[in-house]
This record gives sequence, structure tokens and C-alpha cells, in this order.
Amino acid sequence: MKALVACYSFTGNTLKVAHELQEQLGADFTRIEPVKDKWYLFKAIDAFREKKWPIKPCISDITDYDLLVVCSPVWSGRTPPGVNQYMDELQNVEGKKFAVLVTMGGNPGQLAPTQIKNSLTDKEMEFVTEIGIKQESVQSGEYVAMLDDFINELI
Repeated sequence: MKALVACYSFTGNTLKVAHELQEQLGADFTRIEPVKDKWYLFKAIDAFREKKWPIKPCISDITDYDLLVVCSPVWSGRTPPGVNQYMDELQNVEGKKFAVLVTMGGNPGQLAPTQIKNSLTDKEMEFVTEIGIKQESVQSGEYVAMLDDFINELI
């Protein structure tokens, strides 16, 4: 199975987890980055309003992949605008599998994983699994053990 890990990260927490996931899966990696950064308050407001922002070029054609793992932080309970744009730009996704990994500072049960699932199933992708990792687990290193069960569900 050839996998692609697509990651957006602002503080580095999501990036840290995504790189660990990439290494354990032996996956390719692409970084989702906005063309122009904004002040955090505007980022949170745009996430809440489910906006999209232009992103720098990254792997969005997944013809050569069997699995896409979207890694995203949770902002205002939702996905960041750059992740929304990335999902919109994805190409050749029909019938491909996907999984969702979110990191969060707040409580589980956020809308972000559902947003990603809905967006990608609307593109006729097949949902496999999801995981939510709290900021404290990233900082303590607990996330590494948490990834084991997630990876087992992927393969």
C-alpha cells in the first residue's frame, strides 16, 4: 500500500505527529502551507467560517497513492482554511482510501474530523479511520503509542 501523509501545521504539534506517522507507515509526505500567513485571530475566524485560503504547491494529485492521511490541527472546532483549500484541490481521488488525524488543544468531539470526512467522501473517497490527539499527548510523547492502533487500522 502506497500512502501519502498531507499535513498542515501552525505550531509544529501536528507536523511532529505527521512526521512520526510518515516514518512508521513508510509513506510519502506533503506539507500544506498558506501562500500568505495571517494573524492567529483571523485564522481562527476564517476556520470557524469554513473559509479557504490559497496554498503553496504540494502533492494534490493522488493517482499513485492507495491511501491519503490528512493531518490537521483543530481551530475554533474546525479545519484551518489551508486544509479546506487542499481538500478542494485534490485530484484523482475516486475510490481511494483516506484517514484523518487531528491535533487539538481543546476537548475531543470537535467538528474538524467530520468536516474532513464529509469533504472527502463527497469526492467518492473511502473513509478508513480517524484519531484525535491532544496537545498534551504530543508534548509528553504519548502520541507515539497512540499511533500504533491508528496505523494498525490503516494496514
